Amino acid sequence: MSGLSGSGKTTALHALEDAGYFCVDNLPAPLLPQFLRLVEASPSIQRVAIAMDVRERVLAPDIERDLTGVGSTAGHRLHVLFLAADDEALIARFKTTRRRHPLVAQGAATVLTDAIELERTWLAPLRARATEVLDTTRLNVHDLKHHIQARYGDPVHRRLALHLVSFGFRHGVPQEADFVFDARFLDNPYFVEGLRERTGLDADVAAYVLEQPAAQRLKAHILALLGDALPHIEAEGRATLTVAIGCTGGHHRSVALCEALRSGLAGSERDLHVVHRDVAR
Repeated sequence: MSGLSGSGKTTALHALEDAGYFCVDNLPAPLLPQFLRLVEASPSIQRVAIAMDVRERVLAPDIERDLTGVGSTAGHRLHVLFLAADDEALIARFKTTRRRHPLVAQGAATVLTDAIELERTWLAPLRARATEVLDTTRLNVHDLKHHIQARYGDPVHRRLALHLVSFGFRHGVPQEADFVFDARFLDNPYFVEGLRERTGLDADVAAYVLEQPAAQRLKAHILALLGDALPHIEAEGRATLTVAIGCTGGHHRSVALCEALRSGLAGSERDLHVVHRDVAR
């Protein structure tokens, strides 16, 4: 992957990483054959994304020939993505980030407009070599990520990874949580003889929690919220979402509710994971 500075290469590379690619940013072209040999020796790596920018064009003027060599190598299927944008969009992005253009930083150009023009000239052979040219002028970061994952992702990695986490408030709220729900208002099995030493994974504890009308309403509210929110979250290009359910110790109510939500979300196209963080404490 290559393209103009400010066209969104970093966003695109992160999207490819979320899609399951082994990603390398600014790998020097002379190291490409050695890197591919290392990949060949690692069966777990099937898809690789390498980002190269104008600095590589300066250091390795024969990069187009090198890419052609990679494409002709047995066992490798090469796809070259080039990101472009019009001058107005690039100037606006550099003003927003307040970063210097790489060619200005290197002293190859003195002002931004000259740097953009020079970069277009230097990268023209790479653009001509591209399998796909993507104009990001009118794409925001979410649109770009969605396009990249739709184009290059596989169905498994395109699915949202939905994490359900039970926890105890006395041990702290999970830092990775996107949504947090408090189940401490429900009747606590801890105070019921015979249930205290058990957990929400046990059928009798789960029944005690979930037979409460308030627990059923809480479950229904959470499922309804997720039903409304998840399509928008997926459209935004998010890779993961963590929903945390808390009770006092993380043994009974939160565990039972997470398991109930697991059942309520079964059969969806999401990659569902359930973790009971504090159940063994």
